[in-house]
Amino acid sequence: MKPTQKSTRTAIRVALVAVYIGLGGFLFVSFRGHTLLVDNHDTEFLTAPDMIMASVDKGERLAFFNGDRDRFAVRGRNVRIRIEFSDGKPTFEETISLPFKDDMYLLSIPKLLNNEPCLEPFNTASEPRAEEEEPIPAAEEFMLE
Repeated sequence: MKPTQKSTRTAIRVALVAVYIGLGGFLFVSFRGHTLLVDNHDTEFLTAPDMIMASVDKGERLAFFNGDRDRFAVRGRNVRIRIEFSDGKPTFEETISLPFKDDMYLLSIPKLLNNEPCLEPFNTASEPRAEEEEPIPAAEEFMLE
């Protein structure tokens, strides 16, 4: 049974649509942007380094003192962190994989340096206000006589 020209064209069109959808999904997952907050604060059990130079994905090197925080815009899931110490310790390099779920993550440098889980989602949404105890005054109270 010989395929007709119409069925061949339909099969090619369906295959092209599937390829475009697959390519779009791949590009979306591979090049999705995230915001990475690099945090050099002391934690409950760990002390942050006093002065370091940090760069993310071979980007600009920034100086971080104890208590500093800065943000980096990154693309993709795998992020390379490079930390250079001012006191002569060897350079620390690590590649971390960002989860796909959230847009913004907080990276703790002291936890990263001690091989602890260092990445946590960071939400910027504020908490809803608690309802006020005082009732709203009625309109009659504001009327001028």
